[in-house]
Amino acid sequence: MTILIADDEPYALQSLLTELRKAVGADAGILTASNGLQALEIAAHTPLDVAFLDIEMNGISGLELAGRLKELQSEINVILITAHEEYALEAWRLYVSGYLLKPADSSDIRTALSHLRIPMKEEQPPEKELLRVQCFGNFEVFYKDEAVHFARSKAKELFAYLVSRRGAAASSGEICSILWEDDYDIIRKKSFVRTYFASIRKALRPYGMEEAVQHNRDAYSVRTELLDCDYYRFLNMDPVAVNSYHSEFMHQYSWAERLVYGIEAQIYPSE
Repeated sequence: MTILIADDEPYALQSLLTELRKAVGADAGILTASNGLQALEIAAHTPLDVAFLDIEMNGISGLELAGRLKELQSEINVILITAHEEYALEAWRLYVSGYLLKPADSSDIRTALSHLRIPMKEEQPPEKELLRVQCFGNFEVFYKDEAVHFARSKAKELFAYLVSRRGAAASSGEICSILWEDDYDIIRKKSFVRTYFASIRKALRPYGMEEAVQHNRDAYSVRTELLDCDYYRFLNMDPVAVNSYHSEFMHQYSWAERLVYGIEAQIYPSE
């Protein structure tokens, strides 16, 4: 929320500023103007949600300023402030959002802001950037087109396997049987799984994406909603992903070969 206060009396301006901060908290941006010309200069360059205007200012009055602000920004909410009630009728003719008598306190301000004529648009949080995961061809991971570096090759392979499971959890025993197909010393290898999982998170941490992998007791998985994955898009029959598949899936990992049959069954279903 961005708010403008315009009042040519320094004490009144400071008093309203103090009460306004009590009412809206620290998240709102509050700009001040000591006359109408300053207010118009601000409005010419800064989108405003609400303007608190003193009616009895020298030069451009609050009433005139209200009309000129609405010409600049049609969806601005104007709340007029005065020590006298006789301006109320003229204020309402300007379709203002509120009318406060001096001295206005934080309770008055909160009430006025809760009855704005033009509802403020809720700010949408920026969309979170996704990890781009390439499964067709060699397995690679990118963040904003920068390749993610994994210090341990087995950590990268573990991440690849978790991606292939599409959010389904895998136990450490299952992971060991995949990463070390011919090694039956599962107990010793389970400790390696924890190490490699920590290595994945370390590789993703510089990008703020360590939460893309999860570990709960003996269950390891990926959060698919944080991944932009060609394999996932392929399964949803995205045309670009389908056309990018050329019979190679995580080419560097032998265990991935068995998944190729399922992928190609999507393209060449049996009669």
